[in-house]
Amino acid sequence: MLLESAESRTRLLDAMREAWVADLRRDGKSEESIAKRVRRGDVLRNAPYLAVPCLVTDGSHHYGDPRRDTAEREMFLVAAGAGVQNFLVALAGERLGSAWVSSTMFCRDVVREVLGLPGDWDPLGAVAIGHPAAAPRERAARTASEFVEVR
Repeated sequence: MLLESAESRTRLLDAMREAWVADLRRDGKSEESIAKRVRRGDVLRNAPYLAVPCLVTDGSHHYGDPRRDTAEREMFLVAAGAGVQNFLVALAGERLGSAWVSSTMFCRDVVREVLGLPGDWDPLGAVAIGHPAAAPRERAARTASEFVEVR
């Protein structure tokens, strides 16, 4: 789901912030700590576009036993994560900047209500989309052996 209008984005982000602040207060966090954490959401507020990818398990199989039903859901979740990653790569290919933020996963009911999503749609974070403020910094070349373990 792509949120283009400032009004819909603001309505969603305000509701999410309220839920997050309530959670943090229940956790006993200080108001200073809460304010610092809430500021992390500014990347979503400031982006020209906001996409909310959702896990929808239409077409999944129900086996009737917890092990296989869990594996089926996990399969859909992994596929959805790959889809989000492909979306980020496609945006980069179009020279657009993006940032995936997990926040919608912590208040799924709020997101469903504000966006009018069906109850079986699970928001999987949010993607801020816009033009990068600066070119990416240079990175040193690495070899796969630096981060891949072979057994």
